[in-house]
Amino acid sequence: MFSTVPINSSRYSPVLRNSTRSNSVEPSRGKRPSTKSTTSVGRSPIKVSRSPAAQPIASELLEEASVLTTPPTAGPSVPLKHPSIEAIATVQCNQVLDFIVRQNREKYSTVFSRVTPRQYNSILRASEKLTGKPRLAYDFETLRLEVDMPSCVHDSATNVIRRGLESVDRMLHDLIAARLIHSEIHPSLTLNTGKKEFVPDCVHVVTARCNPPVSKIPSIVEVAFSQSEAALLDRFRNAVKFYPELGMILMLVINETPPYLSPKPLGHTWRKLRPRDDKPHHSALAFLSLRDEPQSLDEPTPVIVEDHSWCAITDIQVQVWVRGRRGAINIDTKDNRLTARGSLFPIYNEAAMKDVTLMIMKGLELTRDCFVEQCRLADRDASVSNLRSAQLPLPFKWEDIVDGLTYATQATAHDRYRSWYHNLANALHEEKAEEYVEVTGKRTADESEIDTPNDGRLVRPRIGMKTRAAARSASYG
Repeated sequence: MFSTVPINSSRYSPVLRNSTRSNSVEPSRGKRPSTKSTTSVGRSPIKVSRSPAAQPIASELLEEASVLTTPPTAGPSVPLKHPSIEAIATVQCNQVLDFIVRQNREKYSTVFSRVTPRQYNSILRASEKLTGKPRLAYDFETLRLEVDMPSCVHDSATNVIRRGLESVDRMLHDLIAARLIHSEIHPSLTLNTGKKEFVPDCVHVVTARCNPPVSKIPSIVEVAFSQSEAALLDRFRNAVKFYPELGMILMLVINETPPYLSPKPLGHTWRKLRPRDDKPHHSALAFLSLRDEPQSLDEPTPVIVEDHSWCAITDIQVQVWVRGRRGAINIDTKDNRLTARGSLFPIYNEAAMKDVTLMIMKGLELTRDCFVEQCRLADRDASVSNLRSAQLPLPFKWEDIVDGLTYATQATAHDRYRSWYHNLANALHEEKAEEYVEVTGKRTADESEIDTPNDGRLVRPRIGMKTRAAARSASYG
């Protein structure tokens, strides 16, 4: 469950700002929108997922978000010339939750604009009920919300680093005679930095057992998979201002260039791998057996099937910052005594990665010093000589990260293929159903509930039948 602090809504006014690009629904021109429901725009409500397994969860979360974002109204309803702010807010929450609960996903990260603090709190509370926790990064000034969902590539690298930090935490605890501190490596702790909130992949929190307890954060870790490195650096700059005790920040950036795209509709890959009535989708074994060269079991090579790249890690960069004697960490420093950067893949820069390793060890020494300070805070007479003299080597191997990404790349490629397959199958199923409507004028009960307006009129699609399925399959992600 996310841990966060209450947002001062009086400081950050939840007013929608005009923008040329937005994920919210814009008022239509020349038509008066319906005021019968705040969860629908036009003739159909927001649809979360066609998957039967995901539909109950999605419906529950969207219903909660609608309640949280739509204040009660009093008196008779008055026809509106434009959609109300409350209706737009509900649609905005629906769009975010739609991305979060989507089962068949091909994209793991996206950014939503014009999300108000009230909407952000609603989304935060609704997402706490999910097993696969999204990582949310919110900017109270620009009203931008970045949503990162778990992926095999991201989690593979994160798990190696987190296990290493947990081993360091246990080693330091074993050197403390009494129960003076409590420490934990948090995988989903929300850090509030005033105007921004974000969830790092690992947050090491050390708490002195005194009254009241005093907590410090000696280190944080961020692993980015096809995310903006500039956005990460901006988060770090805010973090060091609010947590000057931070001793180390470790960043690992996994790039996929160009970013993944679904197969081109009606193209070669689309025709070869599209759903067929008599065949299910390929299993992981069958799918990977269709791979083109090159292939490797030692490093992450591109997974290319039927001339389409399903996952291709192009490079992995590592950078670490440590706190100096004069103050907090400086993210923009070029001092090689306070920061180091190296290439882990495709070319292992041995000299640069040696500097990165030494810088991480320096950061672990600062973590050890944080343990010492917290022990002395809990008990001024505590014996910390063994703790102070502890030597801490690098707690993980770089080759373990590369080796894990080798197989995570393959798993991600198959996940993307499977998601694309099911999304396209749903689109083709809708295509057949709408074609049936065009010919017979009849629909099933489920389709009537989705497509029929409140006045019972039959609304038929206007776009060409042959291009609709391709258009829909391209829009899924």
